[in-house]
Amino acid sequence: MNKDEPYTRHNKPPKHVTHQHSAMFVRNYASDPILPIDVKLSYDTRDPFAIKASFFRNTEEEVDWLFSRELLAQGLLAPAGQADVHIRPNDEDLTLMRIELVSPDGAAMFAVSREELSNFLECTYDIIPLGAESLWIDFDFEIHRLVSG
Repeated sequence: MNKDEPYTRHNKPPKHVTHQHSAMFVRNYASDPILPIDVKLSYDTRDPFAIKASFFRNTEEEVDWLFSRELLAQGLLAPAGQADVHIRPNDEDLTLMRIELVSPDGAAMFAVSREELSNFLECTYDIIPLGAESLWIDFDFEIHRLVSG
């Protein structure tokens, strides 16, 4: 299939792929020392609406956070997020983004390069254009999986 050819239900996309990108997140609270964390950002065509951020990679404490690709896109422009993930431009330095993760166990605030997040998002759009996500989902399989328990 040609990259410029539009997706249709009859023109199935090629096999699934995962794109990964390393980014340096910096945890910075006024009361804590600055802590840089190497985070793996992943985009998998099997879940085309989601971004996965893996913290503490390759350790026993590895933590994965899932959030929508749309949330990342919105957060690059203005504050976004209502639940456990909030993304917004940094007020003091517009080359940085602020990401806040909230769980029942606590919260963490990170700064990360706006350019890194933007480049990663653009890579996901190269893989699956905005608006074509649902064409990558096998709805028959998903329905079968849901009803078969």
